Order: sequence, then structure tokens, then C-alpha cells
Amino acid sequence: MRVGVVSDSHGKTESMLLLADKLGKVDAWVHLGDFAKDSESLKGAPVYAVSGNCDYNNKYESEQVITLGGVRMFITHGNKYSPTYDRTRLLYRCEELNCSVVLYGHTHISLVEYNGGILALNPGSPSAPRGGRKPSIAVLEIEEKTVMPSIITA
Repeated sequence: MRVGVVSDSHGKTESMLLLADKLGKVDAWVHLGDFAKDSESLKGAPVYAVSGNCDYNNKYESEQVITLGGVRMFITHGNKYSPTYDRTRLLYRCEELNCSVVLYGHTHISLVEYNGGILALNPGSPSAPRGGRKPSIAVLEIEEKTVMPSIITA
């Protein structure tokens, strides 16, 4: 199973869709907020979306637990957990929810990190990356409940 992961598109769907095209076919999409409505532009697979601190409607929840490819994932924008310098609260929440993967955004900085058996992934931003990073999204390749993450850059 291939899962495309996007965050912080901020209404700039063109850059998001260019990276989505580069990624190719996926079985599901996850949009981690800050213009979660942009997720409606993602086609060809089911879409899971959560709201971020720049989403001003009640259409999307701020957190969800989803299961894809047999893997239980905690998805959130992340702003409630202050992930910029310390992901401890985010990882604790993931563990509390009995998930092995946490997908989050907010920082606009792509990151793949393993900590205490939990995979934490931030896809960065396709429209406004920070920290000298290139515009990016991510993909999770899931096979037999094993998750292999990759960051895809422009």
C-alpha cells in the first residue's frame, strides 16, 4: 500500500499537485492541515484530512486515528503539541492511542524520526518550506505492516 502525505499547503494547490504527480499512484492520501480544504484537490484515492491552526471551519477534526495497510496511525496537524523543538508530547499522545505511527505538520520542515518504536513523520510543506528545505510531501510504503517512509522533494 502507498500512502501520500501532505501538510501545510496553505491554499497553493498547484505546488501540492505537482509533487503529487511526481509521487504517482497512491492508495490513500493524508492531509495534515493548514488548508485541509486543499485535500479536496487530491484525486484517485480516499483522502483523510485533519484541521490545522490556519483552518477556520469545523469540517475537519483536529486529530484522527486511522488504520492503513494494517498500521494504526495518529494524524494531527501538531500545533497543539509544540513539535518544533520537542516531539515528546506528540509521541506520548501517539503511544496513548496505541499507534505505531504519528503523522504531523505545522513546522513546515520535513522529518523522519524513529523514537521508542514509533515512527514520526512530517512531510514538510509543498508551498512554504522552512529551514532551507525544498518543497516536499511524503510517501509511506506499507508492506506486511512494515512502514517505509520517504520524503519527496520538488
